Amino acid sequence: MTFEHDVCPICGQQFAPSDDVVFCPDCGAPHHRACWAEHGGCAYAQQHADGFVWQSEAPTHTESSAGRDAYVRCPRCGEECPPDALICPECGKKLGVETDSRFDFNEDFFLRGVDADPAADLDGFTVREAAMYVQYRVKDYVRKFDRIKSGRKAGWNWAAFFFSPFWFFYRKIRRAGALFLGVLLVLAVFMAIPLQKVQQQALATVQEYVTIDETTTPDQVVAAIASLETAQQQTVQNAVMRYSRALMLYFGALFVPNIAAAIVADSLYKKKIAQDVKSMREFAKNAQTFRMLALRRGGVSVLGLVGSCLLVNLVLNMIILYQ
Repeated sequence: MTFEHDVCPICGQQFAPSDDVVFCPDCGAPHHRACWAEHGGCAYAQQHADGFVWQSEAPTHTESSAGRDAYVRCPRCGEECPPDALICPECGKKLGVETDSRFDFNEDFFLRGVDADPAADLDGFTVREAAMYVQYRVKDYVRKFDRIKSGRKAGWNWAAFFFSPFWFFYRKIRRAGALFLGVLLVLAVFMAIPLQKVQQQALATVQEYVTIDETTTPDQVVAAIASLETAQQQTVQNAVMRYSRALMLYFGALFVPNIAAAIVADSLYKKKIAQDVKSMREFAKNAQTFRMLALRRGGVSVLGLVGSCLLVNLVLNMIILYQ
């Protein structure tokens, strides 16, 4: 495709039909390939965090004499496609409501099953905007956001309870995810210190009465304890019970952040949506651009979920090896 009315944001030269042009995957801005390589990326990279989306200065190509509708711009390559096109002729990207990808341009695609008014306000964004942003389990979250708007701030999110802090990274609430992840790791590390002391004390008590080495099996340990005198058995049992209580306290403490996460998750998610929608409204010049931003900035992040899981698994394995 050509951008005869646009210029490269790096060199300032107008594009020619024969130019080798690349497009920024974040904002869609076209660049000369050589300029992109020399600059090391997009000229608008510093504005991406604020939701910047490049807009062409080219006039809208319409055929008023034939009554033709405005063109549809391909979200992958920027090609101007006919309004009834299902596939971009330039790159093969599926367009319109027939697409099976997450970048669907039908504004009501994610409203299926939602019985609320799409234009209803949820305190900072509409039901339709929430649907485009949430994308998965829209009906449940619309109901939760409506409840929060009515004044009932406290709620309960079972997914955040069982899968915190991973749920926050999955829903792209990264700041809250980092906070809960930090709390979890701090608790896991520092609570392991007294737990290890109790474990060593219990093991030392058992070894006073039972010989344990690398070849000793659990059945042999149980049989040896059973052969002890009553007072000795009681001493061993008390040591084991102290360790069991310490172990329960350890895992119970690790669940405290999960309880807090379950209570505040919906409110934090609603707040993030309101902030992002406000930012997208400022940068988007039309409804189509807004939908593109919502579909890209919303939804879920499998990469964030997997990355946080791997980090926690690494830390817990280090704790186990340390003990």
